[in-house]
Amino acid sequence: MKRSLCGLALAFAVSAFAQSPTNPPPYTTPPTFPQDQTPRQQMPPDTKAPPPRELSTAQVEQQIQEKLNSEPALAKTKLGVKADNQSVTLTGTVESDTQHDLAVRIARSYAGDRKIVDRIEVRQQS
Repeated sequence: MKRSLCGLALAFAVSAFAQSPTNPPPYTTPPTFPQDQTPRQQMPPDTKAPPPRELSTAQVEQQIQEKLNSEPALAKTKLGVKADNQSVTLTGTVESDTQHDLAVRIARSYAGDRKIVDRIEVRQQS
């Protein structure tokens, strides 16, 4: 009887401790900057950030061609790239609309302000 009474008392004590949190979770978000530090100096509002470095036509062409050649999903395609100051022209043949869309997205990501001229043919498999 003593054993069962001690066991019951122990179970009661354990459940009481389990329900009362000893360290409640914080309910506020910590500040972005620690209290003893100030944020880095920002540019005055009337100052614009310098424009991104413009890539030369050859660099744009090279970057797009390298990315097209290294993309596994475009491994069985032959795509060409020609760039000038206003546009990037894509040529070649792909096997699906998915490959076509991927090639155009890659070109857009490196073209900057240049217009994309899409001359890629999609060869539908039958």
